[in-house]
Formats: sequence, C-alpha cells, structure tokens
Amino acid sequence: MKHQDLFTTFQSELSELASLNASFKVALSGGLDSVVLLHLFSRIKNCEVIAHHVHHGLSDNADHWVQFCTQFCTAINIPLTVSHVTLDKKSRTSLEALAREKRYEVLKKGFNNNSYLVTGHHQDDQLETVLLALKRGAGLTGLQGIVAQQALAEGHLIRPLLNFSREQLEHYAAQFQLNWIEDESNTDQQFDRNFIRHSIAPLLKQRWPAITKTVSRSAKHCQSQQLLIDEITESDFILCQSTALALDIEPLTALSVTRRNNVLRDWFKLAGYQYPSTKQLATIWQDLVLAQSDATPKVRLQGIAVCRYRQAIYLVDESKLLNQAPRIVWQGEQQVSLGNGKMMLKFDASDDFLKQQHLVEICFREHLASDFSCKPIGRNKGRSLKKLLHEFHVAPWLRNSVPLIFIDGELVEAVALFSCANTASAGLRITLL
Repeated sequence: MKHQDLFTTFQSELSELASLNASFKVALSGGLDSVVLLHLFSRIKNCEVIAHHVHHGLSDNADHWVQFCTQFCTAINIPLTVSHVTLDKKSRTSLEALAREKRYEVLKKGFNNNSYLVTGHHQDDQLETVLLALKRGAGLTGLQGIVAQQALAEGHLIRPLLNFSREQLEHYAAQFQLNWIEDESNTDQQFDRNFIRHSIAPLLKQRWPAITKTVSRSAKHCQSQQLLIDEITESDFILCQSTALALDIEPLTALSVTRRNNVLRDWFKLAGYQYPSTKQLATIWQDLVLAQSDATPKVRLQGIAVCRYRQAIYLVDESKLLNQAPRIVWQGEQQVSLGNGKMMLKFDASDDFLKQQHLVEICFREHLASDFSCKPIGRNKGRSLKKLLHEFHVAPWLRNSVPLIFIDGELVEAVALFSCANTASAGLRITLL
C-alpha cells in the first residue's frame, strides 16, 4: 500500500468514528504506532489536534522519550502536553496495570462531549488481544478484542488504525523517514503479550499470512453479536429493575439462565462493581432467589453484598450503612451530619420553636429498648417500632439507619417514614438529604 493510499484510508476510517470538527488528543508514547498516528493527523487540514505524553518514570529512558516526543511534535507543528505520574506499586504485573490506569486517567482530564482520545492500536495488537482472551478462556465479551470506539464518562475513545497492520505502519514510517523509540520492556517475554508478539505471532503469520486480518474480522463479528446481546439485555434489565440497586425476582425467573445471568452482570456493571463469576451467579440464584419467600438471605462478594427482601434482590454496600451511630443532641444547626457524612439531616425550625428550648435528640433503633413502641398519626393504638419498620417495608439492613427524632423524651418522627402526634413538634421540620 502506498503512503497516499494509507492516508486516504485513514481519513475514511477517522470520519466513520468522529466528526473532523471535533477536538482530538493523540496519546503519544513515541512508539511506531503513535508516531504514525500523529503524523497522519498532522496532514489533515484544519484539524484541532494535540499530543499528550505520559511520563511514568518506569524506564531509565523515560526522560529521553519526553525529549523525542517534544522534538517530533515541534517538527510537525503539533502542540504537546507532558504529564508526570508517580506509581507506588512494587509488583511488576500490577505496576503495568496501574500505569495503564493512571495513563488513561490523565489523558481524559478536561474532556467534554466533543473530545476524542485517540490511540494507535492496530491489527497486530488485535491479534495479541484475542489470543490472550482465548488463553484466559474468555467469553464473547473478551473475544471482541479491542473495539474501534467507545464512550467515556466525558467524550470518546477511538482507535482509527485497527484496520492497519504493523507492517503497513512500518512502510508508512519508512516512506516519510519517521523515527520512533522502542520500550525495552516490550522484549521481555515473561509478559504474555510480549511472548505472543515475538514467539507466537510470527509463526502464525508464517503459516497464515492473512491471520491478522482474519482475526480482526472475527473480533468484529463478536462485537456485532455482543451489541445484539447488549440490546436484548437492556430490554430485559428494564423489565426486571425495581430501583437503581434492586431487581424484581418474578421477571428474573421468567428469563432463560443465559439472559438472566446477563441481566445480573449488567446490574453489577451499571452499579460500578466488578462482574460476578459464573460460580458467584449460581450462588446468588441458589441462595437468594430460590430461598424461602419469607427468608432474608445475604451473599457477600468482593466489596458488595447481595441481599434479598420480599420479592426483590438488592446490591448493598455495607460500608455505607449507618451502624453504631451515637445519640446526638441537636444544637440548633441547619444541617447535621451523621456517621461521618453517610447521612445528612436538614432542620427547619421556627423562631417560636427555638424560643421554647426543647431538648431535641437524634436516635436510632439500637439506642432503644427492643420492645419500644409508639403510635403514628392516624393509628388507634401503639405498635412496636420493630413491627412498624417491617410494615413500612424497610429492608432489614436499613432498619438501624432510620433517624428517630425525640423531643423532650418523646418520639415525634421516624424521618421519611411516619410522625407521631406531639404538640411540641410544631414549628420543626426535618428532611433527609
């Protein structure tokens, strides 16, 4: 392929992924792929593009890489930003993951919906990624490999070189007399990706010269199939979702095992938690959903608990629950923070109420006798607090977190649930923020 053909094709690929009126940030490591990528951008007229190099300090040559990137960007008249990050991990494997995480964190700063982060991943990277996914026994999600575009919290990430091989990029660099740097760690075959790159991929290409193209095509097929699955899962999820962190059991049971597990995985993903394993999904189903209808079982996973109450299952971050909070005397503040900021109450008090100098206390169920009872407004007789919390469908893990407001020793309100008749409470309004 001639270099002009490569540029024309690149423009076409880029236009399918983004508007050329957008703002582009090219992640520039100084390696072959990012150098070719930035050079291609430099040839697009009236394109708003900057380069961004992240200095991790992992290599003795890191300062040299900054110097190289600076000289290259000056030569092609593209602005360069250099960011320094500090990594503390000792394990080499975790250090690589941490470096990648920090790099993307820095690169995405300051983005808006019209911002595009551009990386130089190419067909050979796709081959390595799919082979690594096969080695792990990954499913369709892993076999998608590297996707050409994905949404970020703000802006987008695109990879317009995915349809180009490394050989094509080397040919382009030679024709334009482009130099690049090689990270010495890329030759260390104790890392799986480097082992595939240097020992496995060359054998595959020798036997099947078109292997990078065919694997890339397979990855695209997997991406299309995953998109269809995502659309079905989204529809199923809407039917099953009760609240942001709850799923109704009845519609879940109507789904096949595969569709049900996809809904559960999506549930964790949307809540910001790690996907549960197949074994954990089976445990959730067996121990929670299939438990007796009056049971309140719980399955603890890493960083989260899955609980059942009535006919729904819930994701519960137990670290955010308000437990063992002290009994607090209100001092007239407009807002009161409880449990180190886990809960906030807003107090609106009239001047008449403040003049009467009532004793206002914020308590919780743990501060009261187990048989404590009260009479909510509209009731003919009193009832135990325990039964009232059950009657108002407060989940068991939240019952110790309900603020109870006492005025002069009498319960006047279970915040956001019910109030008790008490003339002393006139002129005081309490809101849960």
